[in-house]
Amino acid sequence: MDKTKVKTLQELIVTAAAEYGDKAFIREKNGENDADTSFAQLYENCRRLSAFLAERSGGGHFHAAVIGATSAAYLTAYFGTAGAGNVIVPLDAQLTGEDLCDHLRRADVSVFFYDKRFAAQLSEIKAGCPDITTYVCLQNDDTAEFTLSDVLANYEPMEWKPIDPKAIAAILYTSGTTGKSKGVMLAHYNLIDNTMCQDNESDPSDVLLTVLPIHHVYCFTCDILLSLRYGCTVCVNDSMLRIPQNLKRFKPTIILLVPMIAETIYKKIRAASEQMPGVPMKAIAADVFGGRLKGIYSGGAYLNPELAEGYRELGIPIAQGYGMTECSPRISTANWDDPSVGDVGTIVNGCEVKIVDGEIWAKSPSVMQGYYKNPEATAESLTDDGWLMTGDLGYVDEKQHLFITGRKKNLIILSNGENVSPEELENKFGGLDWLADVLVYAEDGVITAEALFSPEFVQSQGPEEAVKLFREQVEKINKTVTSAKAIHGLRVRKVDFDRTTSKKIKRQQSSQGDKI
Repeated sequence: MDKTKVKTLQELIVTAAAEYGDKAFIREKNGENDADTSFAQLYENCRRLSAFLAERSGGGHFHAAVIGATSAAYLTAYFGTAGAGNVIVPLDAQLTGEDLCDHLRRADVSVFFYDKRFAAQLSEIKAGCPDITTYVCLQNDDTAEFTLSDVLANYEPMEWKPIDPKAIAAILYTSGTTGKSKGVMLAHYNLIDNTMCQDNESDPSDVLLTVLPIHHVYCFTCDILLSLRYGCTVCVNDSMLRIPQNLKRFKPTIILLVPMIAETIYKKIRAASEQMPGVPMKAIAADVFGGRLKGIYSGGAYLNPELAEGYRELGIPIAQGYGMTECSPRISTANWDDPSVGDVGTIVNGCEVKIVDGEIWAKSPSVMQGYYKNPEATAESLTDDGWLMTGDLGYVDEKQHLFITGRKKNLIILSNGENVSPEELENKFGGLDWLADVLVYAEDGVITAEALFSPEFVQSQGPEEAVKLFREQVEKINKTVTSAKAIHGLRVRKVDFDRTTSKKIKRQQSSQGDKI
């Protein structure tokens, strides 16, 4: 694909349909068989939907929200909206009814695409969101006002008018660990720049298994938009519980993961190896991933170097990148041939990074237009000359590798003036079988680590053994840090931490574990 001729999501869809035609773009399970949607079919379906939306809106500009799992129907709603120059608002399927209505109202949504399982919430949404005038179910449903299949059957494809690359394509809500979510405005050229900033990342022979939530821009850009660019086939994982079966079914060559999923799969490979001592772990890993995997891309959270090394020993390279919703998302990316550890890759083409008082600032055509109807928050994150203040702490080495050391807003400031990054200490607990998660914070002037033990470990080895290992790990960590960063408070909790919908631990917890 000639990337110099693609400036909008519309042009990406049009060009992909022209170049890859009837090749399978989205592959979904349909009972024992697979259902494919080609690049050309997606383009046609999007324009059929655009015709319906133009009729419903009287040809005016509007905002449409979409909620559900990755599917051809979901992407038809997404591109059928944005491809015609309107604004799409992807929503988190884990939102409560109250938060869902709040997001819909704040984004000025008038069209709502929804997965059938949200039908039971429609009465609450209709009562709380009177400005929504059109509801479209993504699956067949006799009770729905409109269904996508009926729309596609009853409308002819419309001709799309050219779009200004500077027009807003999407409003994506952040899911931060503190404060109220904000609506990130991404223009067409933001998303396209991030899609085109690197080269030779894939080719039409590649098959991806998409497992991450589609409303996250990490999944949308790196699974969907990059596959449109390179002509890849994207296979849909229909459940987190069925990742093992779907890896064997679809046999991906590339997969994007977050570290938590990568670690879970690695532990299962290791457990299988212990049960089959005569079989090489490499062979077990190859079988688990379907036999064709070239490598893993990781993002969204800290990747423990020991886990990365474990995968490399299995013959599976895992590359860690870094980004944020506000940057569409990629700021840095890694490649499988780079042996470096501990970093989050090298800065992507066209992006500048500088460190200001320890904070990472980024500037590129991928950087957002601001937060929707929130100029105060925008001013806190964007400088007048276009620098995005990421809020992340880190540094860049002489080889242009980027390192993350923590979050600025999470810094623990001790009474002696020392600044301590809790993430730096939390990362030192990575890769421990007995530990499910840990949170580090200051309590009465003392750095405290609060642990949630692995239920499986506690059941097999007992809580006393877990406490013993916790103490030993803290002693080990304290020997590697300055006295100001030493952990002196220990707590153990019996219930899970309060988390965001993306499963990140909230910094402000509603309860604490017991002191030990």
